[in-house]
Amino acid sequence: MNLKHTLLSLTIASVAALSVAPSAAQAGSLDNAALACYIDTYAWDQLSSDYCGAAWTPGTSNVNSVAYFEVVGLAAGSYSYSWSGAACGNTYSCTTPIRAYPEQTKTLSVTVYNNSTGESKTVSATAEYIDGYH
Repeated sequence: MNLKHTLLSLTIASVAALSVAPSAAQAGSLDNAALACYIDTYAWDQLSSDYCGAAWTPGTSNVNSVAYFEVVGLAAGSYSYSWSGAACGNTYSCTTPIRAYPEQTKTLSVTVYNNSTGESKTVSATAEYIDGYH
């Protein structure tokens, strides 16, 4: 094979490789983003989108607990977070104190920013901790 054919083969291979190379990963749409929460009890607490609740009774949890909030439904990507209702910083999750006696409700909101596209979406959830004993 002569030098001309070798260079031509390398050029064709390079062009072919460039045309099928995957593009850089970018974050998906914020359409499925939601805020989920749970109240920390002695049970195996599970995140629930938009609303969570628990009832305190002796032996099932502490009267004073925490509500855990987490942004769910995001595709892989780069995001920033701005919380309202608690001082949580630039993170996808947040905890805030909550008590069952007297009963307390906490609503948090977070604006999620897609750093790749500039898109933003505000989502919120409410945690309700009630007294199931008195």
